Amino acid sequence: MAIRPTMTDGGGAIDGDPFATSTKTTTSMTTWIVNLLKNVPELKNIYDSVRNPDGSFNRTADAIVDMITSSSWYLDKGPTVAANIAGRYKFGEKFYQDKINQYKITISSLATQIGLDLTDPGVADYLESLAETSYLNAWDEDYIENTIIGNKDIVGKISGGVYESAVQDLAEYGNLMGFTLSEKTIKDYQRRLIGEVTEGGLRTRATTEQIKKEIRDKQSLLYPMFADDFAVGRTLWDVTSSQRKVWATLLEKSEDDHDWNDPLWKDGKIFTMTDEKTGKIVARPAWDAEKLVKQTEEWQFTENATRLYEGYGIGILNKFGMAAI
Repeated sequence: MAIRPTMTDGGGAIDGDPFATSTKTTTSMTTWIVNLLKNVPELKNIYDSVRNPDGSFNRTADAIVDMITSSSWYLDKGPTVAANIAGRYKFGEKFYQDKINQYKITISSLATQIGLDLTDPGVADYLESLAETSYLNAWDEDYIENTIIGNKDIVGKISGGVYESAVQDLAEYGNLMGFTLSEKTIKDYQRRLIGEVTEGGLRTRATTEQIKKEIRDKQSLLYPMFADDFAVGRTLWDVTSSQRKVWATLLEKSEDDHDWNDPLWKDGKIFTMTDEKTGKIVARPAWDAEKLVKQTEEWQFTENATRLYEGYGIGILNKFGMAAI
């Protein structure tokens, strides 16, 4: 059964039989079909082609319906939409609005979860229209989220929510793996996690595990001696614990004060070295890391250094048979 909307003067309420044929040219359409055209990815090209800059339509309702019913979308979802529109007249307006309100609750929860501000008028209006479309198409939550993500104006307003939390998790993981994420990288990771939606409604996106693997693979190239450790879930923070303990003890710091950009840690200085026999990069033992720490000017001003130098001084005085004062 083809979907045949009647005309309205204001584009709001639906008058009469929704499947009746009309040949009247109008500047507005019934709300539900406008929402379909705006929100269904497969119909967006139709919406763009029939919409004038002033918001009116440049085709008759019948012509637009023919375009919709000729689409591949209609073969799959058209009968579902037609049945739900028919239910509006069979079971009444309250039944229809109750169904839409159920979707509004689901969509509001989903939008909040992904980081949209429901008090933003543009977001609120979009989600309002999306609720009716979602009900008519019987969309599940995954498809609704994909539809939201496919709207470039709306996706640009995402802030906070699960995607920001996921990026924070990646930032923490990156720090454990030896580097601090730049603002540019953080934005890129969030963009990849949110993903993109094709005109056909298919969504492509990265997962946090995929990005973590990329981080592991990158660090494995830098520090091949730890590749097996990274593969089983250990981090650079884990495998450099002995060097970090030496560093913290000698410089009288907390291990939490550690910074990968510190000259001793940058580019793996304190925990890597070149094997003289093989020429390969290998892990630097803790005792050798201690030597590096004691060569720094910072160590010279620690109590550790003071005690050591005092010990040397007393030993020298004793050798000369002089008592230390």
